Amino acid sequence: MKKHIQIGVAMVAMGFAMSAMAEGDQAIPEDSLGLSKVSVDDSPAPSVVKYKEPDVGTVNKRSVRSYPTAPPTIPHTIEGMLPITLDVNMCKDCHVQPKQIGKKIAKGMPVPAPASHYIDVKKGELNLGRWSCVQCHQPQADVPPIVESTFGQRAKTHKAK
Repeated sequence: MKKHIQIGVAMVAMGFAMSAMAEGDQAIPEDSLGLSKVSVDDSPAPSVVKYKEPDVGTVNKRSVRSYPTAPPTIPHTIEGMLPITLDVNMCKDCHVQPKQIGKKIAKGMPVPAPASHYIDVKKGELNLGRWSCVQCHQPQADVPPIVESTFGQRAKTHKAK
């Protein structure tokens, strides 16, 4: 008898919960979806992006990282360098320099890929898991953020325990 009462109370509670959810089930207007304030049926043209450094080989410094373990950003345009395929990787032509790892970078010279990117550093054999550079590394452009972020500031002030 006690079990029947508990089941009945649970079913009544579920009924109230279901009716409350049904009342709140209102359609969301399409202009409030996402960050774009245009119709979801429109195909707006993206704005033209200007990169910080226009030419490969003109960058003589490393980019500042957003947080300590962030992959370095690409400080130059990659126009004409994509797509990266198994046969073609234009990044490799400049950045695979295993003999330069740990050495000071001369002015005008590219930053060498780190030892973690190689199967065998002595042979200069690049790990294919790291082959597509733009999986982690992205070119940086002078574009204002859509939404303001404090992620970088928080990461810099965070102290390891």
